[in-house]
Amino acid sequence: MGEITGHLRHMLRWAKTNITLRRLTQRCFFTPQGALRPGMAWPYALLKAVVTQASRPLDLWALCPFLTHSPTIPADFIDLPFYAQQAGMVFSSPAQAYQHFREYGQAAGLHPSPFFYTRWYCWQHPETAAYPSALDHFARHAPYRPLDPAPFLDATLFLQAHTQYHSMVDALIALTEGRELSLSPCLEDHLTALAQRQQAMQQAIAAHILRQQPTSRRRLVWVQAGPRFAAQAQLHPEPHRSWDLMCNWYNAPAALEHQPGEIHMLQTGTKATGIHHVLTYYPDLLLRYDQVLFLDDDLFFEPCSIDRLFAIAARDGLDLFQGTLCSGSYGSWLDLYRKKNHGTRCVTGVEIMMPGFTREALRACADLFGQNVSGYGLDFLFSERVRRRGGRLGVIDDVAVRHQAPIDEAHGAYYGFLRDNNIPYKLELYSAICQCNGYPQFIEIP
Repeated sequence: MGEITGHLRHMLRWAKTNITLRRLTQRCFFTPQGALRPGMAWPYALLKAVVTQASRPLDLWALCPFLTHSPTIPADFIDLPFYAQQAGMVFSSPAQAYQHFREYGQAAGLHPSPFFYTRWYCWQHPETAAYPSALDHFARHAPYRPLDPAPFLDATLFLQAHTQYHSMVDALIALTEGRELSLSPCLEDHLTALAQRQQAMQQAIAAHILRQQPTSRRRLVWVQAGPRFAAQAQLHPEPHRSWDLMCNWYNAPAALEHQPGEIHMLQTGTKATGIHHVLTYYPDLLLRYDQVLFLDDDLFFEPCSIDRLFAIAARDGLDLFQGTLCSGSYGSWLDLYRKKNHGTRCVTGVEIMMPGFTREALRACADLFGQNVSGYGLDFLFSERVRRRGGRLGVIDDVAVRHQAPIDEAHGAYYGFLRDNNIPYKLELYSAICQCNGYPQFIEIP
């Protein structure tokens, strides 16, 4: 029996660390927007419990967590004194307070506890509209995947640090009842700590130019490049292209002499910190160009399509632009997916994965890149600034781009990098939202 158990545990460890299997699981159980697919809650709960056993003594009963836990009711997430103070009413029980929240409080933006931000949660999960309340959605889905009920509460990180909680349902109840005291309920405490971490990381980042051979071309493509980036396969940089290529490497590249591109920089941070560093110390490196396109390294373009993207943006007078996402790509905003084969559609914003700027727009937004490490929410800020300055924003259907990597907040390497450096990216996102005075939506403007 011991030998069988050992083999089983070895197989589970392999399943937990196999990247291909993780991506397959992501596609099977979740939509591209990160929502659990209908009917997949129970299978996913069982699979999660099975994989969890890879690092614990084998407990077959724990493989069925939905049998070992009593059902959670949404009223369990109500902090009665806290909610009563917001509502200006007296409630005889959490159940009565929940009824008020469901009928009136959620629409008014009241928080059921200091650890559950209602509008934040509903904005992240628009499917809550199909539930009696946001708390019902959380009670239904949080047992099976790490949902963040507040911008300063990273569910994945919290559960890793507090293994006594099986899911965020248990953790949120403990926080609400005051049994778990490790997390401050005060947003200002977390924002102050975030500012200190951001400053420390910006100061610790090492960056230097590896190669600098710019040409007389008036357009630039910047790529946040890592080991998976293959310029020839993804961008097709033909000799007669209209743009220079700049690679901002976050890991030292192998055989730099064989890498295409006129400019190469090594910078151990993120896309946002890299742009901030260049605009601070080498501004002419970017601002000498008429147009600059900032790309992630998991985007794939058709041959000559980048030239077409630049040309159409210039023809249509776009100050901020991007290509459309083709079918099957991972993204967050439906109106930024391809809707037709050609034409430009005016939109309220473009995504951080591939924003294109004119020189004037980039100069106007230069200071924003220093406010953020993760890049989360920066697209809200620079989109709003360009729009308020009278600029034109557009998504170009003529150029379809494939974004092949799933958005894996729980296990993705980028999110692991941010957590390792104590950067709460959801809190950075919330901070940007607060500057926008509302929850932005990237939508098409008729």
